[in-house]
Amino acid sequence: MSKITAIEIQKKDKERCSLFIDGEFFSGVSLETVIKHHLKVGDEIEKSKLAEILHLSEKEKALSKALNYLSKTIKTRKQVKDYLIGKEFLEEIVFSVLDKLTEYGLLNDREYCIRYIETYSKTQGRKLIEYKLMSKGVKKEDVLFAFNETENKIDNFTNAYNLAIKHLKGKEKTRENLAKTYRYLAGKGYLFEDIERVFSKIKEEE
Repeated sequence: MSKITAIEIQKKDKERCSLFIDGEFFSGVSLETVIKHHLKVGDEIEKSKLAEILHLSEKEKALSKALNYLSKTIKTRKQVKDYLIGKEFLEEIVFSVLDKLTEYGLLNDREYCIRYIETYSKTQGRKLIEYKLMSKGVKKEDVLFAFNETENKIDNFTNAYNLAIKHLKGKEKTRENLAKTYRYLAGKGYLFEDIERVFSKIKEEE
């Protein structure tokens, strides 16, 4: 058996304590864990039991951090993973928290993709949206699922046309200006066929 010889509030974080076992620093621990498990100086405890308590404490802390992170805006699984790893939590704890958040319905990459598409489809084409979602760590199958779910809600041709007209506003429809607008739409990630339809309509309106 080992003995808890000191529990000191940390100077930089008043919500955490430094735990000393047999006169040596053992680990940092939340004040909440100290109170919850009735840890106090003089207690005799197995180091394995103490390690178990601290592991659970880290899980609770990581979950709390993740919930706070998610309270601001919806995030992808990878974004939450990177955030927690950046806070120096062990991967084992991070993946446990990710699974718990998924179980709670608070992490859903398909739902994230659907919301992203609905939000940005008026100013971004399918290729750009797909690229941005993939860069956020979303699986391609989830991106494709979201595109299928929103297919009847999004009019890519109309969105591309509106952007083209806005880009050409106040400009003569010269070959140079039309080429710039074409490149502008391509840069926004619109598909070739949609851009071609847009320019066919613009020519019909001349």
